[in-house]
Amino acid sequence: MTTMTDSEWRSFLAAGTRLAHVALTRADGRPHVTPVCFIVDGAELAFALSPGSVKSRSLARDGRIAVCVSDERQPYAFVSLEGRARTSAEPEQIRHVGTGIAGRYYPDQPADAVAESFVQEGFTAVRITITNVVARSGLG
Repeated sequence: MTTMTDSEWRSFLAAGTRLAHVALTRADGRPHVTPVCFIVDGAELAFALSPGSVKSRSLARDGRIAVCVSDERQPYAFVSLEGRARTSAEPEQIRHVGTGIAGRYYPDQPADAVAESFVQEGFTAVRITITNVVARSGLG
């Protein structure tokens, strides 16, 4: 496997509809990993949390987060990143992330309606400031 450049791993994250697998630590120390729909927004990765989720509670307690996005097809590739998550209940932040997720994962649905449903259902926007990246590609 070869190491991806900064440009390559950012393109990899933005391509298609791969899911990100988010890893957090529960209050009792047990790990918690779950898939999420996400967007790349500038230098950050962003996603939305449903109210009352384990992810919400974990991030409220500890903003450290790890994420892995992989390609299940050969030549196989992955991007694993670590960072600090910030959450926001601001409707405009939720709409922004929701619109991006809708456009990427739900192209047959009106993006503004999907985003507004995130706001109405009490979702939270999450933005990750990336502090460490390991990105490998099977090409090379």
